[in-house]
Amino acid sequence: MKRSLLLLLNSLVLGGVLALGVSGSCADELKFADLEKKISIDKSPVSPEGGAVTTYAPALKKVMPAVVTIFSSKSVTTTRNPQQEELFRRMFPDLPDDFFEKQENGEGGREHKEQGLGSGVVISPDGYILTNNHVVGDADEIKVTLSSNKREYPATLIGADPQTDVALIKIEAKDLPFVTIGDSSTLQVGDVALAVGNPLGLEQTATLGIISAVGRSDVNILENGYESFIQTDAAINRGNSGGALVDAAGRLIGIPTAIQSNFSGGNIGIGFAIPSNMALNIVQRLLDGGGVVKRGFLGVYLRELDPNMAKALGREDRSGVLVAEVGEKTPAEAAGMKAGDLIVGYEGKPVESMQQLRLDISNTAPETEVLFSLVRKGEKTDLKVTLGDLDDNKLAGGSSPRRPGAAKEKELVEGVSVTNLDEEARSSLQLDDSVEGVLVKSVKDNALAAEAGLRPGMVITQIDQTDVKSVDEAYKIVENFESDVLLLQVYVAGRRDILAVPLVE
Repeated sequence: MKRSLLLLLNSLVLGGVLALGVSGSCADELKFADLEKKISIDKSPVSPEGGAVTTYAPALKKVMPAVVTIFSSKSVTTTRNPQQEELFRRMFPDLPDDFFEKQENGEGGREHKEQGLGSGVVISPDGYILTNNHVVGDADEIKVTLSSNKREYPATLIGADPQTDVALIKIEAKDLPFVTIGDSSTLQVGDVALAVGNPLGLEQTATLGIISAVGRSDVNILENGYESFIQTDAAINRGNSGGALVDAAGRLIGIPTAIQSNFSGGNIGIGFAIPSNMALNIVQRLLDGGGVVKRGFLGVYLRELDPNMAKALGREDRSGVLVAEVGEKTPAEAAGMKAGDLIVGYEGKPVESMQQLRLDISNTAPETEVLFSLVRKGEKTDLKVTLGDLDDNKLAGGSSPRRPGAAKEKELVEGVSVTNLDEEARSSLQLDDSVEGVLVKSVKDNALAAEAGLRPGMVITQIDQTDVKSVDEAYKIVENFESDVLLLQVYVAGRRDILAVPLVE
């Protein structure tokens, strides 16, 4: 059964209705230090108690009044579809010749308003509300309804961060019920979790589950985003976006964002929420950064260690991430970081994955001096780097250091890039002088070469049973190759192997 990841915003399209107004999108003059005096944070752990739990009503009474309904709208113009127009003309041959032209000009309902329904959580008594970027980030108009008085308030967008899906809005009100924020870093698999929101328009719905996992960073919900989600089986559905995930004490521990679903779009017990610590960190940076989030920039291309690469590097496990390339004129180059370095620590914390390191760098302010622990040529060393500003470089730590506008890199075969073996690579891979060839720098996941077993870090020593010693030789052999399957001899983990790489499907 096909599954899909769905953002939790309920939406519907009403044709022919123009936008009624535009809410302001600005950064309030308030700084986070001022907001921090108004919000409630409780980081004490939930103490396990003996006996059967018969009700979670006390916990829910604390949070439900602070969960609000958010209505958003934006004006969109539908583009013309030639295939659809041709189908309509066949079905309705008497349509006027200018029928579709009038629609495109707005005379036939081509311009319309999209409306969305989501949730939010009041975090201060004067109307600051935490929600998702995909609920309010690109809206023309935002309105908020409180559960306590059913009154509708216009809302202003203070700031939004698409890369974490966090947004902060503000309504003009006083003495509002607001949630206490817990410490999401203390969560354990098995902890009780309750979700509160407005799924499918059903206001003030509460559901019960547990924390199924923490630190989920491989679910690809946010394109080029920063993910470290809480996973829960508490039932959440469309419309829960921006609502509250709370612990057994009624403290906010997460903001529901997406679900893993089947074709029906319904809940199957796999939901994802932004941890409260991450959300609060983004709120601070939005307020102190003028409504935008400033992120640190390193300027390297990173690789996870696969079993063969770990073995080639003499590693007993696959912890750490490998620097495959260092960008020119980047903070990494200025500090002396080199291709082949294995990053095993960041600011005193072990580096377990590329996603986590990327998140840690993004959570560090530009111009901050940070400490990397590296393994270079088998020796552990420390390196201090002053991070740059991602906004200036448009590249996150862990993504390609090539600058925008750079020419597309030449590929040996589709999806495969190679580079010459230099002394740094030889040392990192512990290659002796008898190994000649070209180093596989990257292999796209969906490439035929990947299916044949070619991996980054391998050394191609022969192509079509011909020895190769340089990239130029490798390109020339492939350019003159006329068959459909290319034989490659590769060297990896101290041995040679033969791979048959199809060039066409």
